[in-house]
Amino acid sequence: MKELISVEGLEKSFYMPAGELKVLKGIDAVFNEGEVVSIVGASGVGKSTFLHVLGTLDKPTSGKVIYEPEINPFDLSNGELAIFRNKVIGFIFQFHYLLPEFTAIENVMMPGMISMGSRYKEIYEKAEKLLDELGLYARKNHKPGELSGGEQQRVAVARALLLAPKVVLADEPTGNLDTKAGEELFRLLMDINQKHGITFIIVTHNESLSKRCHRTLEMVDGKLH
Repeated sequence: MKELISVEGLEKSFYMPAGELKVLKGIDAVFNEGEVVSIVGASGVGKSTFLHVLGTLDKPTSGKVIYEPEINPFDLSNGELAIFRNKVIGFIFQFHYLLPEFTAIENVMMPGMISMGSRYKEIYEKAEKLLDELGLYARKNHKPGELSGGEQQRVAVARALLLAPKVVLADEPTGNLDTKAGEELFRLLMDINQKHGITFIIVTHNESLSKRCHRTLEMVDGKLH
């Protein structure tokens, strides 16, 4: 497999009134194109913090995150970083964060409208195709409040995939779903990986789902094993 992301000596601290809180304590890792990796570990060990730094939503205290070909996103200007993040990285969170006043297809279209708003027809067609692939074509004009929890999370997945990112970072994507809906969502993520070769890095507490990923890494005391 071709290397997609390399992490070198990654550390992240937060500075509190009581002093420095070290969360990430020197992580080295490699993530390859087209693989599905789960990250497991107890609550509070730094899994979400690691995902936020990997996704450039937060800056490391020290160390490097390198996206091939040899791009350190933290060396980019704020404007360049926003463009990079929008094109290369997709995000799925435990809560779907859909905008309640917009329909499913309008929510999916949001990243495209931000980056290429003048190409409305193209963005609409991409969003429509993704919703169809995720089994939501008939629900595309429904607002989030009219959808089930599993359907809302599938809309969030479609939104993350709209701009064909190289990697999707998913933080407890099944955490708010019942067992059946969580299983269905996970199956869809694996299908998308197989069809489109998108890399998935998934933080999860669900042991049975993590075992079906290509690799599982465990975070213990701020380090990956």
